[in-house]
Amino acid sequence: MYKKLLTTLTPAALMACGLLALLSSINSSAASANVTTGGSTSVPAARQSDAATEPSDVVARVGDEVITFSELSTTLNSSAMVGLSIPALGTPQRSKVMITLLDKAISANLIYLDAKQKGTDKQKEYLTDMKKFEDAVLIGMYRSRVLIGEIPVSEEEVNDFYKSNISPANELNDDLKYAIKSKIRDGKYNKMKGSLRDRLRADTNVSINKTVLSTSYDLKRKPTDALATIGDRDITWSDVETEMRGADFRASLAEFYIDDDKERLKRLNDYIDYTLMADKARAAGMDKDPEFTQRTAEYRKTRLINIHRARLIQGWQPSEDELKTYYMDNIDHLVVPESRKVQMVVVATKEEAENIKQRIEDGEITIYQAAQQYSIDPNAKRTLGEMGWVKHGTGFPELDDFTFNLEPDTIGGPVESPAGWHLVKVLDVMDAQYANIDDPETHQLTLHRYMQEKFNNYVVGLRKNDFKVVVYQDELTRNFQKEADMIAELNMKARQEGSITEQRQKDLQKWLGPATQKTGE
Repeated sequence: MYKKLLTTLTPAALMACGLLALLSSINSSAASANVTTGGSTSVPAARQSDAATEPSDVVARVGDEVITFSELSTTLNSSAMVGLSIPALGTPQRSKVMITLLDKAISANLIYLDAKQKGTDKQKEYLTDMKKFEDAVLIGMYRSRVLIGEIPVSEEEVNDFYKSNISPANELNDDLKYAIKSKIRDGKYNKMKGSLRDRLRADTNVSINKTVLSTSYDLKRKPTDALATIGDRDITWSDVETEMRGADFRASLAEFYIDDDKERLKRLNDYIDYTLMADKARAAGMDKDPEFTQRTAEYRKTRLINIHRARLIQGWQPSEDELKTYYMDNIDHLVVPESRKVQMVVVATKEEAENIKQRIEDGEITIYQAAQQYSIDPNAKRTLGEMGWVKHGTGFPELDDFTFNLEPDTIGGPVESPAGWHLVKVLDVMDAQYANIDDPETHQLTLHRYMQEKFNNYVVGLRKNDFKVVVYQDELTRNFQKEADMIAELNMKARQEGSITEQRQKDLQKWLGPATQKTGE
């Protein structure tokens, strides 16, 4: 038999220990950062707001950045993956995930502050990306609020659309009316595009140099050549170069640009329209709107973190010799050892094991019957001796060595271990993985682990030496308890007579009742 870890802790107690360990890890790093950056202050359990406008659910502070409980909840609720469910509110599992997210949020804020400190937010790549994103947000706001928002839709048009396009089984409620109005507006907008362009350009002089834009000019055109002017501003080839590329977005050679002059003109006109919409949105003060501020603030931080992380990783690229040395130093953590699917019969004496083996070889009984009838393993009657997949190096040494040298589909033994005398049969073999650094998958895994370790160490260094990290454990606990209390209250209301839940159950039973009765008959 293979070793098993036994514990007297309940699942709830184990979960609690896990939460405490995670909190301890975060607090330990934060305390270390505090001591290094200016004194002997420890991590406070409770917090006091630094500003009247600060959110009430701040659970951690990294430098001058705050992390709120609602921010962590939003991240968790929007991160469902296929095949995985979001832990329910008020459960220990959710609390554990929230603490893990808190640790990740702390690391992300450390990278953000480091990026600002190193001036990454002043570099061209970041500024260009931000300008494009801000323009896209403003264009969307101007289009929906000014160009589309002012297009009227009558109740008669809504009713006609409903009768012509939607099944009567769908009730014409407020939500459906809103969706229909949006659809009608989009259709009207598409029909009005020509006139909208005229309106956009009514107070602005726009001219296009079709000669410089044309395919015949590709070989002599310079990036700084003007294709169009908007007022007193030139639109150069370099401004629209990306829009003019064909299927291969990464290509830069002239032969990869679209070769249709009409399509080029269309894309240039779209670019001019977008530029004008962004300008008019700014002139109307939309760049001060809370919607714009919120959306761009989220992107600004995320994009800066991603650019800075990518540049850090690029600077850490190891040589092949360095990577091979790292692989050899960490081989025990990288290699997945050989696994074998094993079946065993365990008895008290060698003589009994030899007798049972002989009976199996003579065909009197099968190894399944032997395990069920004679094995002292308490689970044998249920498992018929099947131990499942076991990894090399995880069992009793003498039994482990024997099992992993045994030919599959033969019955070996008896071999002794502290658990007794074993007859062993190997049902299947799964070869070791990542055992050769020259294998492409192993090479990629090793590089990933190397980079992850470098990144983790870098973040730990930021915590210890550069930025103060504070975690408010009492605030976390208060919010966890608040969620649990809310769920408990909802459950209590659901059990009360006449509750909505009770009524829904009765309605469900009403619908299921006849079908259930027919099935029973």
